[in-house]
Amino acid sequence: MLGLLRSKAQSPLIQGTILIIVLVFIFWGVGSGINDNRNDIATVNDEPIPYEAFQKAYDQLATQYRNQFGGNMPKGLLESLDLEGQTVEQLIQRTLLRQGAREMGIIVSNLEIQQAVEKMEAFRTNDIFNVEQYKNILSSSGMTPTSFENSMRTDLLAGKVLTHLSRFAKLTPLEINEQFGFDNEEIRIEYVSFSGTDFKDKIETNEEDLQLFFEENKDKYMTDPQVKLDFLLFPFNTDKKPLITDEEMESFYRQNFNRYSIPEQRSARHILIKTTDGESEEALSEKLKRAEQVLELANSGEDFAELAKQYSEGPTGPKGGDLGSFSQGRMVKPFDDAVFTLSEGEISGIVETQFGFHIIKAEKIEPAHTRTLEEVKDEIASQIQGQKGNQLAFNSATEAYEKIILAGSLEKFSQQNTDITLEHADFFPKISPEKSGFTGGMVAEPAFLNAAFSLNKGELSSLIETAKGYAIIFATDKKEPEVALLEDVKEQVQQDYISAESETMAQESAQAMLSALKEQGSMDLASEAAKHDKTPENSGNIIRNETASSSLPAQITNLGFELSAESPYPEEIVSSNGIFYVFRVMERNPPSSDLFTEKEKEFRIGLLERKKTTLLASWLANVRGKAEIEINQQFL
Repeated sequence: MLGLLRSKAQSPLIQGTILIIVLVFIFWGVGSGINDNRNDIATVNDEPIPYEAFQKAYDQLATQYRNQFGGNMPKGLLESLDLEGQTVEQLIQRTLLRQGAREMGIIVSNLEIQQAVEKMEAFRTNDIFNVEQYKNILSSSGMTPTSFENSMRTDLLAGKVLTHLSRFAKLTPLEINEQFGFDNEEIRIEYVSFSGTDFKDKIETNEEDLQLFFEENKDKYMTDPQVKLDFLLFPFNTDKKPLITDEEMESFYRQNFNRYSIPEQRSARHILIKTTDGESEEALSEKLKRAEQVLELANSGEDFAELAKQYSEGPTGPKGGDLGSFSQGRMVKPFDDAVFTLSEGEISGIVETQFGFHIIKAEKIEPAHTRTLEEVKDEIASQIQGQKGNQLAFNSATEAYEKIILAGSLEKFSQQNTDITLEHADFFPKISPEKSGFTGGMVAEPAFLNAAFSLNKGELSSLIETAKGYAIIFATDKKEPEVALLEDVKEQVQQDYISAESETMAQESAQAMLSALKEQGSMDLASEAAKHDKTPENSGNIIRNETASSSLPAQITNLGFELSAESPYPEEIVSSNGIFYVFRVMERNPPSSDLFTEKEKEFRIGLLERKKTTLLASWLANVRGKAEIEINQQFL
């Protein structure tokens, strides 16, 4: 998420740069000693990396991974990702980059970071930086403005270092010609494919084969774990409305007074004449002059919305420059300062921001005000009723849990308290809670299921809170996964057996064809394919640096560029997604001179960027090679 946000302010080159940083640092490795400061996770050239910084970075990285999986990480994934190692390496990388840049006199100022952040499209509304939107997006990604801006500093620093080193990147005509010829070489591949589906009709099954296949693949046919439960439910009562007194309403209103305070809102339109970084003084002067001419038209009484449609270069132009309604502090500062000094209907002078020259008209001003108790009475009543209903359910569940402990078991409690229904669920798997006999309701809630399946046989849960109420669960029995009976999974076993056998036949047929072609030294793929009731297909022209656009798997196209007239066939069958290929290269052609003429300029630029990245990798390798890095293993 945040990598995507930062990419909005970066070129592909900078993104590639960050990747190079990672690769170089992994290549050079890290020492495993530590200095005398036991509270540091590592030191880089005697500069400590505090454990607190490690913990924050680790939590942030873990949150980002969890968010990618919707909040539920697959079991064991965090451990397999070596998040601790990733975090330490990330912190070391930042430190080395900063140290190396400092040696060259390169820094990134706070103002540069601010300007880079404010230009990111993800944080802008109607061409204006939106502070609230910025904070909300970062919060949803588990970051604070400080941590995000620190990561931005690293990205910008890498860009500056690359720019500094770029002056050493030179290209010769020979380099350009050779690399262009390599990247744009074309081949055409003739191929035959064999798929298991071609042979399924030829597979016959019998009881003996299925039994043997089942025995050899038992681990694939395990039952799901199941539990048998006794439980008590304390649902939130949505039907019965608790009585609410006027005093409670007034108290809630006073305690949450800020909720009902609405700051001043302003509706405005604007006309934007865009500017960009690096424009000449002449160009900026011309654009300012154009803005002044539009301002004259607006002040002469012409319709502001129509002027915006005609002259504004922002996305709001077609909408007459309408920015909607907003409170103070939501727009970029120069714009915000200007619009909140205007009277209703007043037009500003020229307002300059990093986006360009603005002309603003205040359309409507809604003064700050506070909604009265009478206005929010129904809203408050609903909230208090919900809180009271939830509290009643919690009180009942807590009281019952205490009595269960005193009684010694859930069963004894049930015998002593017949007014509370003890529910029973026979064995059911987690993936099919409806088999418990309870369709929907609290039993199907993730919190209920997670708690139930974490219990051992004879174990009582704690108080379980779900989205629909509270529960107390006792696991009366539990079935661990075991090999299913063949008769219960016979249909699946038969399908798997046919798929496996047909895929084997496809592979054997492809291998037989390849062996025959290589033995004969034949280039006649069609004749050999006919023996297998196949017709060769043609890949069409494939360019080396555009193999991703080919319909053939990457393994084949990449291998195709390694084959030659002397060795036209691969050593072994190539397979992808259960399909087996026999192929040869029909033609191999260098790029035409016309293509070189057409793409030379663009290619030269791209090749130069590649060379710059290589220079950066060498610089980083040098920095890493001279660095003294120690890691405190007691924290890992």
